[in-house]
Amino acid sequence: MTVLSNLHSAESVGTASPSPLAPIATSFAGKTLVKRPKRLVRQLNRLAGTRGILDANALNRFSGWAVSRGDKDVLIEAWIDGKQVASTKTGGERPDVERLLPSYRRGRFSGFTLEVPASAIAQDRVVDVKITARPDGSLAPKAWLATATLAGDRLVEKLASAPRTGIIGPFPGPVIDVVAVFKPEAVEELSTVSGQKRFIAALREILIVPALRETPAIADYVRYLQAIASHFSFVDRFFPTANKQARAGSADFHGKPNSVPEIMAIAHQLYVLKSYGVKGDFAEFGCFKGFSSSMLSFACEQLGVKMHIFDSFEGLPEAKHSGYTAGDYAGSLDEVTENVRRLGSVEQVTFHKGFYADTFRDYRPPQLMCLWMDVDLEVSAKDLMVVADKLDPRASLFSHECVADMFADGEIVTAPQPDNPIPPVLDRFEQLGRPLTGHHVHGHTGAFWPRSGGVPVLHHDALTRLLQILQKEVFK
Repeated sequence: MTVLSNLHSAESVGTASPSPLAPIATSFAGKTLVKRPKRLVRQLNRLAGTRGILDANALNRFSGWAVSRGDKDVLIEAWIDGKQVASTKTGGERPDVERLLPSYRRGRFSGFTLEVPASAIAQDRVVDVKITARPDGSLAPKAWLATATLAGDRLVEKLASAPRTGIIGPFPGPVIDVVAVFKPEAVEELSTVSGQKRFIAALREILIVPALRETPAIADYVRYLQAIASHFSFVDRFFPTANKQARAGSADFHGKPNSVPEIMAIAHQLYVLKSYGVKGDFAEFGCFKGFSSSMLSFACEQLGVKMHIFDSFEGLPEAKHSGYTAGDYAGSLDEVTENVRRLGSVEQVTFHKGFYADTFRDYRPPQLMCLWMDVDLEVSAKDLMVVADKLDPRASLFSHECVADMFADGEIVTAPQPDNPIPPVLDRFEQLGRPLTGHHVHGHTGAFWPRSGGVPVLHHDALTRLLQILQKEVFK
């Protein structure tokens, strides 16, 4: 049996010597009261309450301290499903508690260690263990100290050795396999937002339990998500905002034309694709000042994926009736390289300077696992689509210049226009016999993948929910 220390405590669990200046919580008759120390002492004088914390838990053992008014030790009890499964008394030396609470006579001897017997834990279950305290021999109400979560060893082993399901979905394959063992019904409908959220709800149950989230497939996935989320936030805060070279009245006055959620969807999909063994490099077409490049180059470094950036580094080409002017969205090669060097992972990147029609006259791209294009123009999309046959048949494609009503029940509804890069993409994949499906991601970004055999992309709402869980419940 293994302890999963999702502790819900009446005190600030995890520090043996809390600061006397910090707010202190105390339990009385099952309620938690938070006061400053001076007010707390007066209240305890009235209520004669019991208080304490759990310092640590590992395997099936818990340690901490508890005190109450009077000369008696405190009885510590563990409860599972309303049944007492273990008990002990305080008595261990805790001079730190004595210094913190000099008015408690038994403060120095308030320490305890409690062991829950393995026989009390069902081998295939996750259970909550409630830890309570009350003065020994007293009829006083039990004070709740904390609740921890325990899992049986057999369940931990089953997740660690999860068999391959063969399911292809918008989550990493090994993560789907683990969730399928834990809650099989959660992997039955991964193509819809509601199905993806049910999957994430099951994943959350794993994530809040340390012994389960320590499963390598889960830990690796979370490590990547946490790393890129932190880095992307950093880039968003420190990347140069203004385009000082923008002409009066132009649309490129802002140096960050994309948002973090849009780029997060791409980075997440890179991990998913790699989990299914999709081979190849990652390509970005149209980088402007290097905002998305600084984020995605870091993601590629985490995954060991090479990144190629294709751009004229002189701005957009001329395109009549597009609403753009030649030279809009220009960032020089030196400027972009320096931005990516400071804020991304420039060693992961190969830069390809030139308009696409010129670049691909002689250059033949490598095999690609994913493509991200922010090219604004129909003509630019036509010129770069020569790389489509280099995309793995399961690969994904992301594009800016997409709106939500472009996607309807897996169909892509759009019409040719000088400022619409999507029709040339759809036409090229039709020619290759790999018609695309997709959905709107966020902002002006859409995701596309082959209707047959492609790896679907996670919906924005589902990814947002997953990142919220990590921030608020796992890394709180």
